[in-house]
Amino acid sequence: MALGALAPAGAGAASLPSGFRDSVALEGLNAPTAFRIAADESVFVAEKNGEILRFDDLDDSSPTVFADLREPVYDNGDRGLLGLALDPGYPARPYVYALYTADHVLGEGPPDEARWGQPPNFEGDPCPKPPDADVDACPVSGRLVRLTAAGGKAVDEETLVEGWCQQFSSHSVGDLEFGPEGALFASGGEGASFTVSDYGQFGWPHKNQCDDPPGGEDLQPPEAEGGSLRALDLLTPADPAGLSGAVIRVDPETGAGWPGNPFSSSLDANARRVIAFGFRNPFRFALDPADGEVYVGNVGNSSFEEIDRFPSAPASAYDSGWPCYEGPLRNPNFQGLEIGLCDGLYAAEPGSTDAPFYYYAHAAGVTPADPCPIGGSAITGSAFYDGGEFPPEYDGAFFFADSVRGCIYAILAGDDGEPDPSTTRPFLVEGGAYTGADIQVGTDGSLYYLSLFGDEDLHRISYQPGSPLARLAADKEWGALDLTVHFDAGGSEDPDGGALDYAWDLDGDGLFESAGGSSRTLTFKKPENRTIAVEVSDQEGKSSTAQVRVYPGDTPPLPQIEDPDGSLTWAVGDRIEFSASARAKEGNGAQLPATSLYWRSSILHCRLGSENCHAHPLPVFPGVDSGALTAPDHDYPSRIRLTLTATDSRGLSATRTLELLPRTVALRIASDPPGVPLTAGTLSGPAPFPLTAIEGSNLTLVAPQQAQLGGDSFAFQGWSDGRARVHSLVAEVPGEYVAAYARTARAEPPGGEEPQAPQPRGARPKLDLHPRKQTASRTARFSFGGSAPAHRYLCRLDRKPWAPCGSPRVYKHLAPGRHVFRVALAGPEGSLESPAAVFRWKILARAG
Repeated sequence: MALGALAPAGAGAASLPSGFRDSVALEGLNAPTAFRIAADESVFVAEKNGEILRFDDLDDSSPTVFADLREPVYDNGDRGLLGLALDPGYPARPYVYALYTADHVLGEGPPDEARWGQPPNFEGDPCPKPPDADVDACPVSGRLVRLTAAGGKAVDEETLVEGWCQQFSSHSVGDLEFGPEGALFASGGEGASFTVSDYGQFGWPHKNQCDDPPGGEDLQPPEAEGGSLRALDLLTPADPAGLSGAVIRVDPETGAGWPGNPFSSSLDANARRVIAFGFRNPFRFALDPADGEVYVGNVGNSSFEEIDRFPSAPASAYDSGWPCYEGPLRNPNFQGLEIGLCDGLYAAEPGSTDAPFYYYAHAAGVTPADPCPIGGSAITGSAFYDGGEFPPEYDGAFFFADSVRGCIYAILAGDDGEPDPSTTRPFLVEGGAYTGADIQVGTDGSLYYLSLFGDEDLHRISYQPGSPLARLAADKEWGALDLTVHFDAGGSEDPDGGALDYAWDLDGDGLFESAGGSSRTLTFKKPENRTIAVEVSDQEGKSSTAQVRVYPGDTPPLPQIEDPDGSLTWAVGDRIEFSASARAKEGNGAQLPATSLYWRSSILHCRLGSENCHAHPLPVFPGVDSGALTAPDHDYPSRIRLTLTATDSRGLSATRTLELLPRTVALRIASDPPGVPLTAGTLSGPAPFPLTAIEGSNLTLVAPQQAQLGGDSFAFQGWSDGRARVHSLVAEVPGEYVAAYARTARAEPPGGEEPQAPQPRGARPKLDLHPRKQTASRTARFSFGGSAPAHRYLCRLDRKPWAPCGSPRVYKHLAPGRHVFRVALAGPEGSLESPAAVFRWKILARAG
């Protein structure tokens, strides 16, 4: 357990390549999830609780609340206001789009009536489930709305799409982006459990709250299509289509599916919207400005993070394959369930689903020499760099963040102009907790990113080769009057080693009118907040600024968490009551009102002492001195963190943090005979193996119907607790669970074939020969090869139809201008069996 006070944070320690600078563009945000910078330089920031702030520009320190959606937004757990987009014609077309978790259960009550949150405070949206509920959080939905701006505020909210049934507190809605043709793209997760293999067996206030097929409350393999399997809903057209685990492409005026979508002829309105499915949590995505292709960051489960790529207007819907696949391989947690949907995909390999464009393992670095932490992962914000102030090597680069690792990576463009996975490199490292929840390129050519749960600021990454770096420190930032403070900018640096000139802004008016050396000493006689800034300049006139805020006549308040103390341990469903107080340190030590207190809660998935934690937010409790939190379900090792911040009337704050460990249950998962591969919760492997679970947590035990051991065949007979081959249990007392098998056939004599390791899904062909990227020749020759002999191919030039082809492929008498060539593996029926290899080039017009 840790308990301590935090002073105002200084500059971050993020590390970038030479010449790049990381600075804070906007600060003082509250759990910012998404942002957009408009053509008129105004900035919109979405906060998780449902507020959208509007800044006049990046120098504006006093934003207006553009829209307050806290009542309809449900922000418990990872849910909340998560997606934001501006009409491409903004501000002439005054529309702002928001994607949020809606406090509404589909089919129950009017959509504008909050289901769980209660007035006057809708932040945190506590879930009133009973302690024995076997589900992680209250059922809700997702909603895409269009807001009309007038006078700097939203004056109208129009719901375009409502769907995305969600039972658990993660894998909620995701991102919003406009395509080049004017369509609006949106993503959403499958809303299923992130701790157990969820096929629809959970629910509160009743099982199967999302009414998944085949219907009823007792969903069981192999027929079950609920839980994570909602991501594959488009494979079962006999029932209504859902939007869970999908990317949709809609008309921004109506929310209807965009003409030309893969299922545009369907009678189902949701099916007409979908262009890609089979995702676990497509939290963020980006469109390549060169060709409009969509790159989706799909947050993984226990093994891989992946990036999926597909055209913005695909002829057939892209299928990422979750939960039957994770990354390039079958998902063992679902393979053992013997679910009909997954077994059908496995039987149709290869090519039954689409292989990821790029993936990396949780247990390894993203690159071979990755300096970022290993042990947890969550791929988040992404953006394409279409040229600007960065060096030319970054033109066409795809940036993506892994917020758990605290790093941002760059995949540079290859010779064909496409992002080339072999060029992947760390770009920003040591960024801190939840760096890069959203990434965008600004109108100034800088790269901007949000920090969600760290400093909660909007950062700017600029390229300033040779420019000095200003640093400013104060020996004190508060204290009694008369307060004497020494400001030191001596730590500023010039990369060329030259001398620096210093100019000071001592009155906070933004003007550096006071020349001087690298330090200043000031005495403050009035109890007023002051911001002191320094500008350092080199001999070439390049400059950089830094600032510090001081609070003369003030001291941080003294918050105190009174209950619980650090010895409290918890089980899933426990009610954890908390209380606190805060008083002023100066004067008579008057107690601050409850309105000055702000509680955050979260669950950290990592061992005590580890800094590389995957965090899930739990409810917030603003403006109260006491409350109660229900301990959530999560896999071990995890712990609950309570953070109390007290802020005085002048904005000076202090924080106390308390971490509470869970009670655990020691289990052993075994088979008779030993060696059968079993699944328990998130663990899979040959039995026996130990399992530590949080008391009261849900586990799903999975045993295969048939098993092979040493060449002998075995059939499942039963579990030692007398329950079904696949069943869920609550971890309450230590014990052993044994899956019994009976031999059905002896091994054949030696000489048989060795079992084959799982193979990745189909890889794209390799282009061996192509034209120059710029050429005067009107003839183009391509040669290509596949991963196995006797492959058949499909080729496509520009917007012409796909056609069978062979290597080499030659095109003659081409017109001047830009051209695109694609080649993919052909399936037995002439269908695309792999992602396409793509090459873009330009034929120059001959002079004269």
